[in-house]
Amino acid sequence: MRSPSVWRQPLRIFASAFVIVFLAITFIGAGATFTGGTVHQAHAQPEATEVDDGAEVEAGEAAEVAAEGEAADAPVSLAMENNDTPLTARLMSFFGIFGLIGIAWLLSNNRRAVDWKLVAMGVGIQMVFAVFVLKTSVGEQVFAAANAVVMQLLAFTEAGSRLLFGFDGQLIQYFAFGVLPTIIFFSSLMTVLYHLGVMQAVVRWVAWAMRRTMGTSGSETLSAAANIFVGQTEAPLMIKPYVSTMTKSELMAVMTGGFATVAGGVLAAYVGFLRDVFPDIAGHLMAASVLSAPAALVVAKIMYPETEDSPTRGDVQLDVESDDANVIDAAARGAGEGLTLALNVGAMLLAFVALVAMMNYLFALPSYVQHGSALDRVVEQVEEAGLEIPAEVAAVCDPGTVREATGAGVALEARAGCVDQIQAAVWVDADPPGVTVWPAITLEKIFGVLFFPIAFLMGVPLADCFLVGQLLGTKMVINEFVAYDNLSRLLHDPSVTLHPRSMVIATYALCGFANFGSIAIQIGGIGGIAPERRHDLAKLGIRAMIGGSLAAFMTATVAGILV
Repeated sequence: MRSPSVWRQPLRIFASAFVIVFLAITFIGAGATFTGGTVHQAHAQPEATEVDDGAEVEAGEAAEVAAEGEAADAPVSLAMENNDTPLTARLMSFFGIFGLIGIAWLLSNNRRAVDWKLVAMGVGIQMVFAVFVLKTSVGEQVFAAANAVVMQLLAFTEAGSRLLFGFDGQLIQYFAFGVLPTIIFFSSLMTVLYHLGVMQAVVRWVAWAMRRTMGTSGSETLSAAANIFVGQTEAPLMIKPYVSTMTKSELMAVMTGGFATVAGGVLAAYVGFLRDVFPDIAGHLMAASVLSAPAALVVAKIMYPETEDSPTRGDVQLDVESDDANVIDAAARGAGEGLTLALNVGAMLLAFVALVAMMNYLFALPSYVQHGSALDRVVEQVEEAGLEIPAEVAAVCDPGTVREATGAGVALEARAGCVDQIQAAVWVDADPPGVTVWPAITLEKIFGVLFFPIAFLMGVPLADCFLVGQLLGTKMVINEFVAYDNLSRLLHDPSVTLHPRSMVIATYALCGFANFGSIAIQIGGIGGIAPERRHDLAKLGIRAMIGGSLAAFMTATVAGILV
């Protein structure tokens, strides 16, 4: 058998090359983002083709635009996702798995101790399950059935919402009335299923399968399996007797599993965001939650390999005591806990979205001030050319007109748009003079640049990498609720065209609790079970959060190979 040192030099070469490529992609994304908007001019007019009768036609281009618009507006289904995906895109996702494993290896605290057999088995489990669900007739039927079940459960939620709020269907499109109630219902349903012992049986079977194939310890595997169905603080309760004696590597696995997956209740909320434009969303999110469980163990064991003897190296007993007297008591308790969670989610979204808007305004303020000078310059150019701004544009964008009427001038955020509007309205048949306009820096643009390489690694089409990178950064820095809300807004924006493949990969990559706020949640939750391990949990927090993100990204790359 070859010594581990034999592989050290090739791994270093691979790591160095990977870092160089990673940085190169980042700089390419940054250049494409921040240099593309420095000069604002009217859009070039499409060249018309003259026919024999002298009429000018653009039928071909118009047909292409119409076709693209129809494709962008059409709902995404599993059948669409598998059509016309080039082999190079699938290969990019395939090699992206190795790239993400390489990142985890670079962040490992003991690279020599990594169990590559465990890594191979974990990735293999992901691939086998993904192929079964997405590529076999039986799997597709299971996928469709699971999707239909969740959709029907959401319909039950809507029935309760109509009774409570008394609306006729209009208000259900709003987050507070259409999404938050699903958290309450699903929380109640999951509590009932746990009271009846249904979920324990499913978790026990999944844990047995992963432990037999991957060779992980009983406690960490049981927690990873539970994370498929429950949240990051509920899953450790299933291994409560073992937390105090777990090794640091096992604690890392428990935390990473919590960050890489989502709870059943909030998963339904994500479905509510996207189901009108993505009918198969429920099945995909369920598949993502299952696939991320072995991925979390893989990444955790790379970033913090096991070097200690675990007291739960074999199997462990799953014994979850129910505090409920009967099913009705369980349903009531679950509804109460769901209400608390729904209120927390609503308050969190309100606060975070407002804070992001404030930060974006502060980041962009220097650019907004410069845009005022650019707008004044455009008006001067119009006057120097002896032209006039059309009345309907002047009413909104002419600084003098607006200032006289309101005493305020054009709103800061609208100034750059006004430059384009005036140029397009005045110089209809000619190119307008160039005007320098600084790009407005926002948190989303910063995220887009930083996570551009990750999106590229996962197999996202290059044209969409910046937008998907924004979503990935939003999810890690803020939370996945805001990220899914932003994805929903992108898909409903007629000016944005997002490839169906990008939509599917983003859906998988965002499906996890990995964000900075969740670190405190896990330290508090797991630390409450075993206060003596709070120090270890705090030391592992950042590393586990990054690991949870990488695990979700690995799940997205597996999906990218197949869709």
